[in-house]
Amino acid sequence: MREYFDFNIMLGKPTVLPSNNWLDVNRMDEELKRFNIKKALVYHSYSRDYDAYFGNDKLIEEIKNYANIYPSWVLLPLDIFPIDTPDKLLEELRMNNVRAVRLFPDLHNFLLEEEVVGDLLSFLEEFNIPVLLSPNNTGWKDIYNIPRNHPNLRLVLVDLTYRQSSYIFPLLKRYKNVYIELSGYIAFLGIETLYKRFGGERLLFGSNLPYKTPGSTVYYIEKADVPEEVKDLIAYKNAERLIQEVKL
Repeated sequence: MREYFDFNIMLGKPTVLPSNNWLDVNRMDEELKRFNIKKALVYHSYSRDYDAYFGNDKLIEEIKNYANIYPSWVLLPLDIFPIDTPDKLLEELRMNNVRAVRLFPDLHNFLLEEEVVGDLLSFLEEFNIPVLLSPNNTGWKDIYNIPRNHPNLRLVLVDLTYRQSSYIFPLLKRYKNVYIELSGYIAFLGIETLYKRFGGERLLFGSNLPYKTPGSTVYYIEKADVPEEVKDLIAYKNAERLIQEVKL
């Protein structure tokens, strides 16, 4: 069975967007083993719903015994984040082996304007740290502005749908560091079309646990009419490369 690296998991009980199927670390570990997911990138619900800094600390504590789980911190603009300088942030990321981050501008009440996040994005760009962002948490104009202003930033779009192809394709065509996480992008011949037009190096497996099951995306990849080596890229190797290219 093919190995997978899940690039989109939320740990912890949601408080703002409730779900009865929330994950503690033991249940998450069971789900990973069930689908042969060998590694995962995880953020904490408290970072999204309550307080970013508190949730990030809780995440580190809960996954400390799981070497295969990479923490994804939720960040705020440096002007309002408790870690308010790039040097302090770099120290914290290194100390906690944080190799990817997420932004929730709508829930955390900030704009994706250069005046607000430009210094943060420049820092993440310099160190090849991937930024996960959902179009549901901001507008597509904001998303387009990010690679326009920060072309070397690894921008990973999550929570997509098949109806958003008209937004996704121009981004992939023009910006080499935009990546697509596939848990929501379940389209007829979707993987085949993306591969033929843009190659397979920027497509990532993700489950969006606990809101979705890994099984649907695993099936989507396994049944896609693309070469086996491309399936390996999507399932594991692209995510592994992104994590290893971080310069901490």
